[in-house]
Amino acid sequence: MRRITGSVSILAGVLSLLMWTAVSAQQAKSPYLKASGAAFGNANAITQDELKTYEYFLSADALQGRNLPSPSYDAAALYIASHLKEWNLVPGGTATPAEGPLQPYLIPFELVSTQPDAPNMKLSVTLPPRPRRGPGAAEEGSAAKAAPQGFEYGKDWTAGTGGFRGPGLSAAEFSGAKFVFVGNGYVINKTKTNPYQGIDVRGKVMIVAGLPPDLAAAGGRAGRGAPNPLGVENTDFVTPQAYAAKNGAAGILLIPNFQQLAAMVSPPPARPELNGPRYQVAKFMALQPASVPTITAGIELINRLFQGEKLSGAQVFAAASANTPAASFDLSPIKTAALTIAVTTTRNHAYNVMAVLEGRDPALKHEYVVMSAHLDHIGLSAPDAHGDAIDNGADDDASGCTALLGIAHAYATGAARGIRPRRSMIFLWMAGEEKGLWGSQYFNEFPPVDITKVVADLNMDMIGRSKTPGYVDPPSYKLAEPNEVFIVGPRVASGEMGQILEKVNASYLKLKLNDFYDTTAPDRSHDNIGPGESGQRIFYRSDHYNFVKMGIPIVFFSDGLHADYHRVTDSAEKIDYDKVEAVAKTIYAVAWTLGNSPTRPKLDAKLPERLVDDMKTVKAQGWGRQGPGL
Repeated sequence: MRRITGSVSILAGVLSLLMWTAVSAQQAKSPYLKASGAAFGNANAITQDELKTYEYFLSADALQGRNLPSPSYDAAALYIASHLKEWNLVPGGTATPAEGPLQPYLIPFELVSTQPDAPNMKLSVTLPPRPRRGPGAAEEGSAAKAAPQGFEYGKDWTAGTGGFRGPGLSAAEFSGAKFVFVGNGYVINKTKTNPYQGIDVRGKVMIVAGLPPDLAAAGGRAGRGAPNPLGVENTDFVTPQAYAAKNGAAGILLIPNFQQLAAMVSPPPARPELNGPRYQVAKFMALQPASVPTITAGIELINRLFQGEKLSGAQVFAAASANTPAASFDLSPIKTAALTIAVTTTRNHAYNVMAVLEGRDPALKHEYVVMSAHLDHIGLSAPDAHGDAIDNGADDDASGCTALLGIAHAYATGAARGIRPRRSMIFLWMAGEEKGLWGSQYFNEFPPVDITKVVADLNMDMIGRSKTPGYVDPPSYKLAEPNEVFIVGPRVASGEMGQILEKVNASYLKLKLNDFYDTTAPDRSHDNIGPGESGQRIFYRSDHYNFVKMGIPIVFFSDGLHADYHRVTDSAEKIDYDKVEAVAKTIYAVAWTLGNSPTRPKLDAKLPERLVDDMKTVKAQGWGRQGPGL
């Protein structure tokens, strides 16, 4: 016995030495693994081996880039749901319709796509005859000689869908509508500009040319989160679309600029829609303000409409291209329009995936800390030189989804051993971030829990890449170092969240927290590498923004932007798994701290102007007042 025991002791000693050597080697390789994490629940249960398994599945070619909507996205959602059920986490979705045991972890929402039905699009305008010279020429503006003239869809006029952020294309029909030219159509309070003074648009087609100069200089919109130079919509200014809907206009006819007209005259070759038609969220569309049918005129239609008017077609076109203000006037009452906009409609679906770990405190368990990542990516693209057409999205955002799975598993296994925070934890994988932050908007607009009880959101989007030897940042992009993560939110909106993060990080893994992107206005040391003067403005560009619009403090974790962003080269073998593990453990630890704190973090008293405006807007729109089933 002693001899056997002695041999076993020697063997145990050797194994212990080998294990110590392996752990020491791992610690030498990774600076993140030195802290015990004992103060942060079950954080150390998160392992690289586990994370790598999730990452390689979610970014596999078989998932075809997780475009939304697609069967490959659904497969990714079900993959996550199957783990959540296996770990006995509480479902956060809906059991209606009942489609099997994973359905309760899914929050479905309907998507709709409307496309022009070109053969059935019709525009007819009653016009006087073209002026002729010589004896017998028709008198200009003669009502007796006026006659309807048809204009060809796609050549003389178009109707767009508005893209995935626009209002969409709806079927519409009217006839007998007169025309009124309204300049650029914007009412601007600060300059006391009102192109509708003395003009009645009810029942008429408003002809709109150009943009206000300030808005045109900003590219026609507030780019990358920049405040609108005109102020707050419907408070400081009113768009022609809003004015038309409110005042009963029949429709809007847009005068294109040079670039838009060139695209109509010589459209680019038709390309196959590799990822299917463009969709919008049906419930978002249903709650949008009323709109009127809007079309864009070609040069023949412009010239015929302004024949014999105060301004010629050429003058109106020049005003649109140069964004030059022009006075409003009614066109000849002889000229009337009959329009039919016909559409084809396709319906589909999307899923957010959600699970909950219930807190242990009888009172605080009704408050929530959300940890989030977006599950979708951009799908397929044109093949590269090697024939690769799959945008795998290993970093964007399979890395965040992978970390969130590891975090959820660690919380679940901890809870099974009695390690449970006071507040409840929400694990949320969101759909449609790439389409316009759909999933986070849906969660906040139609929340499955009382949104006022959400104390914070910890969002992760692209947390898996680090600079490697020889890597050079592309223009306007900045990628994190191996021991570094970019933090967005504390400087902009909640210094208290920053203090919590810094305290946790200092006592745990000691990541380098870089605030380079934590700004909405580039300065000497923040977001100052372009493009242009606007910077990347990342604060506005991922799902955390829809939470902070609801008054919820956030921290956003990211590795920045890199050369493989939105390219087929964003693949799993390039992921820094040390970093994914470290960021996942840090987020777990911050959530654990928030989940056990007796108080809730707060937003700063002073917030960016655009954020304040957006907070007012979502409040006016009723976000958070009803759940998805209502």
